[in-house]
Amino acid sequence: MLPPLITQSEWGGPLSAAIVFAIFLIASGAVNVILRVIIRRWANRTPGTLDEEMLGVVRGPLVLFIALTGLFIALLILTNLDSPRFALITGYDDLVRRAWLVVVIAEVAYLIYHLLDAALTWYIQKVAVTTETELDDRLLPPLKRIMPLAVYSLGFLMALSVLNIPISPILAGLGIGGLAVALAVQPTLANFFAGTYVVTEGELNIGDYIELQGGPSGYVVEVGWRSTKIRSMHNNLVIIPNSQMANSIVTNYYSPEPAMNVLVYCGVSYDSDLEVVENVVREASQKLVTESEHAVDGEPWFGFEEFGDSNISFWVFVQATDRLGSFYLTSDLVKVIHSRLTAEGIEINYPVRKLVFPSENGTGPEVPPIPPVAPPPAR
Repeated sequence: MLPPLITQSEWGGPLSAAIVFAIFLIASGAVNVILRVIIRRWANRTPGTLDEEMLGVVRGPLVLFIALTGLFIALLILTNLDSPRFALITGYDDLVRRAWLVVVIAEVAYLIYHLLDAALTWYIQKVAVTTETELDDRLLPPLKRIMPLAVYSLGFLMALSVLNIPISPILAGLGIGGLAVALAVQPTLANFFAGTYVVTEGELNIGDYIELQGGPSGYVVEVGWRSTKIRSMHNNLVIIPNSQMANSIVTNYYSPEPAMNVLVYCGVSYDSDLEVVENVVREASQKLVTESEHAVDGEPWFGFEEFGDSNISFWVFVQATDRLGSFYLTSDLVKVIHSRLTAEGIEINYPVRKLVFPSENGTGPEVPPIPPVAPPPAR
């Protein structure tokens, strides 16, 4: 009969390690079941709450952490045995501790990232859509994309520090490499940081009509981190880099409100009764403002401006609902003013040049007669 590999006195250590590992496995299974029941009850009472989302994220890492804790304690027991049967792993308790710390850092990094991701996702889906501002809708999606890189990079550096791997050369290399990359992608970074300014300012919203000084104009379709897209009056998509947006003078015709002022100029003959002209134009303008869907309700402003070459100029000031409505309102206002002045017999002069010829009694400058034009020679 072959002798046993492990004597009766040597069974204590491995048995203790197995019992500890089994206890932690049972505990992890029990925690898993309990959390499942709690999550299910919360889902039936208040579905889609943040607490439910957070607990669902914590459940997996917590169960795995309990099981790995049992494995870690069992390995520590085995590494501290004096039996020659376990000489292969004896004395490696420090390595096991370091490996355990790396596992803990990985678990914590994973948990932090998924907790933040779940919180941001819940906020975007449940809260951001109900807020009046669009700032959170623009800032949070890019933040979600950057967040895993930041969290896992920090966890990786901490793991290297635990393993006694110097991270100073890595940080220095990253600094030099980052500087080289920054110089290589300088235009992209300029657009990104300019996009940060454009987005956080909140001065541009989807649907606003904007115009760049000396550049294109149109309705805002999208405000991104690299560029801003507008749809021109010719129904073409114009993509403007955010660096140009940040360095240009931009006129927003929808800010601080969509209403837009409309100013129409006209003129009447010097023979006209100016009091009658003012009353007629005010009445016609007020009627148009009351009836037009493109006008903001209010009293039109009227004023005479100057003595022109052929007429006395005046202006009419009203307010349209938006930029598109200003075109309709201007056209209608010109038509009603012309119609009412014509109906009242008030003359709208056009430029006239008066020619003075000398009289028969010799007064005035002499004008030489115009010679007759000879017919073209016959061929």
